[in-house]
Amino acid sequence: MGKIIGVNKRGLPTEALHGVSDQTLTVVLVEGDMGDYAAYYGVGNKEYVMQFGNKLSFVEACLHFPSGQLEKEKYRE
Repeated sequence: MGKIIGVNKRGLPTEALHGVSDQTLTVVLVEGDMGDYAAYYGVGNKEYVMQFGNKLSFVEACLHFPSGQLEKEKYRE
């Protein structure tokens, strides 16, 4: 299992039976054993998202971790 090196959370409005319900979209950046990394997203705590979330492409990950933090060469697609 990798190590969480970054977390980004965003509110995600969802339709509910009686109006709007807010969910939190969690994106975690996970470092692998070889010094590479990947970002995963889902609704849940960071450990859950790391284990069961959907992987983001490099371009999508850069939206959650901007400012040149990510290097394409180290990103696991």
